[in-house]
Amino acid sequence: MRKFNKFYFDVLCFAITVIAVVLLIPVTLQVFARYTSIIPTWMWTEEAARFCLVWMVMLGAAIAVRKNMHFNIDLLPEPKTPQGRILARMLVNVAVAVFGGALLWISAIYTYDARTEVSEITEMSMALMYISFPISAAGWLLFLGEQMFDDITELMRSSQ
Repeated sequence: MRKFNKFYFDVLCFAITVIAVVLLIPVTLQVFARYTSIIPTWMWTEEAARFCLVWMVMLGAAIAVRKNMHFNIDLLPEPKTPQGRILARMLVNVAVAVFGGALLWISAIYTYDARTEVSEITEMSMALMYISFPISAAGWLLFLGEQMFDDITELMRSSQ
């Protein structure tokens, strides 16, 4: 599982790098079209930038979960014992996993329903944009499963 997660993480990092480079093209064209008359104002650039941005955010969310850099809110006091810290981390991971599972389920249905919708300008299937949500949620669950396995192993070792 670790090898697959590492491979999937590497694919996500590569994909987000490619998307960031691709995002530069429509944004640069938009800037030049707005302030110069060298190139015409193309409408597809705004839609392409929006698609790339959605993909970057969703893939970046999965990367953040893998690196344990996702958004955390400390509602409970800091645990004093190592076991308490592990249990608190597991509680956060379970909450993120529940949200990730719900996101995977709902976004998969939404993506399936959107397969007949097309974007306004390029007339591409909107499912091409929405598929980034279940891909990201699946990444969350994969990476959280690995982290929770590590937490359980660490908890078992510390209780001996």
